[in-house]
Amino acid sequence: MVQAEEKQVNTSNIRSTSMFAFTIICVGQVFSLLGTAMTGFAMAIWAWQITGQATALALVGFFSFAPIVLVSPFAGALVDRWNRKLTMMLSDLAASVSTVAVLLLYVTGNLQIWHLYLTNTFAAAFQAFHFPAYSAAVTTMVPKKQYGRASGMLSLAQNISGVCSCDGCTLAGRRRHCWSHDS
Repeated sequence: MVQAEEKQVNTSNIRSTSMFAFTIICVGQVFSLLGTAMTGFAMAIWAWQITGQATALALVGFFSFAPIVLVSPFAGALVDRWNRKLTMMLSDLAASVSTVAVLLLYVTGNLQIWHLYLTNTFAAAFQAFHFPAYSAAVTTMVPKKQYGRASGMLSLAQNISGVCSCDGCTLAGRRRHCWSHDS
């Protein structure tokens, strides 16, 4: 009887620890996805400001989403065969590398519109693997009883980045616009 109680306590402790670990990862993913979304939004606005053409803006968006659409059908099957943690890390690394490349090109004065097309394509191709790896990792990290909660957190992380990136950039643009008229 005592062994059964100890086993039950140990199992519940493991479950609460795994949910806590998933929560930490989920919060990190919110910031990662938010940064990626804000960077993409800022690049599209920069393309518009530099060229003054809607075509450039549309092409930045196209090269941000087309690779995801093309690679996603294969990504899920491949992610099931690969290490999910490594896949998530490589996806985040690819987004970071492309952002740093754009930053370096911008700082040196060499950034051109085609660089955005290329870096967005590169990052988006890796991003197609990120969400399947992340969502599949839920089943290995969280007990079955917590799947509903984990699914809600997963959805929140995905959607909050899209909403906040556009709203945050819009508010920042309005603030900049207001400050530029004050002087």
